[in-house]
Amino acid sequence: MISVALVDDHIMVRSGFAQLLNVEHDIEVRGEFGCASEAFAALSTSDVDVAVIDISMPDESGLVLLEKLRKSKPAFRAIILSIYDSASFVSKAIEAGACGYLSKRCGPGELVTAIRTVARGDRYLCADALFNLSNAPSQPQALNALTKREQEVFNYLIQGKDVKEVGVELSISHKTIHVHRANILSKLELSNNVDLIRFAIQHKLLAE
Repeated sequence: MISVALVDDHIMVRSGFAQLLNVEHDIEVRGEFGCASEAFAALSTSDVDVAVIDISMPDESGLVLLEKLRKSKPAFRAIILSIYDSASFVSKAIEAGACGYLSKRCGPGELVTAIRTVARGDRYLCADALFNLSNAPSQPQALNALTKREQEVFNYLIQGKDVKEVGVELSISHKTIHVHRANILSKLELSNNVDLIRFAIQHKLLAE
């Protein structure tokens, strides 16, 4: 039996996933969590085969949660769930230790397939994520100058999010995002968010 934990701040999403998974003969949902802190407290001291983690949580990014769990439990296996499937987001999830990546546009059957795949020790990327990752151009050299946090902020800014929205996504103050944004613009020799998006388009960093 594959034991699964669901981490998503939307209770209807968690409940829907739980109902879907619990009808499978080989899958059992053993935990549902609505925030990263609650999930970390439980999952760092208990064993589940696979966790399905939403990338956007109210108190902390799903990627930050995954990194913390992997530090305390190196063999921890998780699938990241996101509305974004661009190469930059998929790469960040893999760097954080994700064994799978699903777009929220995927059908329910694909979630079941992904869980079974990851549980047996393999990696699973949904078709859009795999395509975007496989066809991503080499990262522009200038991006190597950005810190890890600046790269996270950059990824959200090129999606058109403003500083307050990015702050919510990363669970840090919008004032801190302003500082990161200023550093990013300086390092990339750009002037504003429009230039950032043009830079991303020019270097094919955005999903089609």
